[in-house]
Amino acid sequence: MPAQILEISSSNISCALSSLGASIASVRVPNARGTFTEVALPAKSLETGEGDPSLAGRTIGPCCGRVRDGVITIGNKKYQLTQNEGRNHLHGGEHGCAISCWSLEEVTPARVRFVLRLPDGLDGYPGNRALSAEYTVEGNTLRVAYTATTDRPTWLDLTNHVYWDLSGRFDGSVMDQVLEVAAKKVVHNDEAHLPVAIVDADEAMDFSVPCALSGKLADHLDHPQLRNARGFNNAYVLDPALARAMGGAARLYDPGSGIRMTMTTDQPAVVLYSGGYLGADTKLRAAPGAAAPGCAIALEAQGLPDPFHMPGAKASLLSPGETYRRNIRWRFD
Repeated sequence: MPAQILEISSSNISCALSSLGASIASVRVPNARGTFTEVALPAKSLETGEGDPSLAGRTIGPCCGRVRDGVITIGNKKYQLTQNEGRNHLHGGEHGCAISCWSLEEVTPARVRFVLRLPDGLDGYPGNRALSAEYTVEGNTLRVAYTATTDRPTWLDLTNHVYWDLSGRFDGSVMDQVLEVAAKKVVHNDEAHLPVAIVDADEAMDFSVPCALSGKLADHLDHPQLRNARGFNNAYVLDPALARAMGGAARLYDPGSGIRMTMTTDQPAVVLYSGGYLGADTKLRAAPGAAAPGCAIALEAQGLPDPFHMPGAKASLLSPGETYRRNIRWRFD
């Protein structure tokens, strides 16, 4: 079914939101010449309601990322989640937040609040859960605030899967943009893209000093992690001291447009996905008509991936009487 599209704006940001997946459908900000430029991957599916494996712009949950064998443990009980990627569970399963139509609870010119209820047992997760995603624009900042409650102990890890190209072209030029991430540790994955270890970031994967993605990829073509993911698809463990020093968790800059985006969050990690598997099944609203590998990158603020199986990670559980709260802010200069 067609999704409901709403717009919020300030003097410096125009943002379109979709009820499908409580999603970011468009973000337009001024470039160095003052021309408003589309910087968020404009997936056609967010208007039509069609399937899209990229999940561009959508709220991901009840979990983001992969869970080995789809098994989680809460208390002394194991739960079998939907195995929707081979033997593994991916991005909340077959009926997760990203493919659900959320309801509208509040709409103002600068704020939209979506709500969603997930019943006990859906895709294997325990608890009747009430979720909200509230988007706000103010000045040059876009913010999403996630909240949730449950009537049974459960696991919840929400993020937004928006893809960025600050040039506005979505033609592969994103690889020349300069990235900085407030992290010295990174998660390595196995061949199935499942997390296996938290390690010190080596030269190929260290973005604690600003660097163009193309430079990293050109200099480290044979790096096992980059070869396995057709680029980057790794979680970075945020360093609070580095984040304070740089004023955010991650920063992306395009020299051509002059647009700089700084992301701040209260989440402990950021997944850098350089779009190596983007393809023609993700159709865009404008020319060239379809996405291509590396045409945009995602910076997903989230918890550590698969904390039930990865050494050094601990699942953040939600219990009855508690409220889950997570925030992500994107500031554009």
